[in-house]
Amino acid sequence: MGGAQRFLYEFVVRLSPLKYNLLVVAGGNGELLEKLEKKNIKTSLIKNFSNIPGFKNILAFFEILFLIKNFKPGILYLLSSEAGFSGALAGGLYRLLSRKKIKIIYRIGGWAFKEPRNIAIKKLYLLAEKISAPFKDIIITNSEFDRQLAIKNKIVKPEKITTIYNGLDVESLKFLPKEESKKRLGLKNNIVIGTIANLYKNKGLEYLIYAAAKIKNPELKFVIIGDGPEKENLKRLIGEMRLENSVFLTGYIDDAYRYLKAFDIFALPSVKEGQPWTILEAMAAEIPIVATNIAGIPEMLENEKSGFLVEPADPQALALSIEKMLTHTSLAKECAKNALVIVREKFNLVDMIRKNEELF
Repeated sequence: MGGAQRFLYEFVVRLSPLKYNLLVVAGGNGELLEKLEKKNIKTSLIKNFSNIPGFKNILAFFEILFLIKNFKPGILYLLSSEAGFSGALAGGLYRLLSRKKIKIIYRIGGWAFKEPRNIAIKKLYLLAEKISAPFKDIIITNSEFDRQLAIKNKIVKPEKITTIYNGLDVESLKFLPKEESKKRLGLKNNIVIGTIANLYKNKGLEYLIYAAAKIKNPELKFVIIGDGPEKENLKRLIGEMRLENSVFLTGYIDDAYRYLKAFDIFALPSVKEGQPWTILEAMAAEIPIVATNIAGIPEMLENEKSGFLVEPADPQALALSIEKMLTHTSLAKECAKNALVIVREKFNLVDMIRKNEELF
């Protein structure tokens, strides 16, 4: 599941069934809905969500309008650009025609108009945000960076947008021990640089592969846990650079966070982000982190205090930071300890749920 699905799951399973009558509506492959159904939460599948604003979003609009008409919610909580557009228009029309009160809340975990797409698609996403914004009563971002970006691009007035960080229950995470997790990945006697990510263009994983080629250490292994549309491109790049014995794509692993202690360094080379769950989990695992200095990441990590930050799309800088962290082990350990304190104090699950519920 991506960040929006992860947030939704963590949030709704902790809402009291005595207080709320919930219906969760989503597109995609159904993984999220299956997990929620096991928690006895009512769900419905939207067939027509699309990654690009267009005709399918119109069909999704009618699907959502039909569901709203039948379920009659008091609160419509929207996540992601596609749901934010179609859902806001459907909720706004229902509110107008029925004369019934319905509060429309929109949470975005990274603006789609900042993704590495062609300029026309990016402008279309920005236009969609501006068109749908008047129907939304409140907009939530998970980083102050994205809140300011919305204000700068005149999507919404400052008083209608707030920042609520993602949060973890650190004590509930069940990490595998270091030796066991390394053994399961087949890398028992190696130094491991790892990441967990959906294989999307946004994650900049090709730059981690380029960085691997620059580091001359035969004991060093790079592991990418995850699956997605960039898999074949990444496999091809690994082959072209003759890194088959150094860089490994594991594919999808269930509860991948449990393997974090196998990593001697966690690296996230994203070119577009919101506030990544995987970094929070790496902070909780007390693993040294190297990540790109973009979006909400500098709000999570302070450079050379709780992690190392590098500029995006710069494999040389990424390689140098990885090497520095491997060489300066005391600094790396200090960063990891500080990061654990930060995730407990600043990014806890109780605060995330409370601040969202306060908007209801």
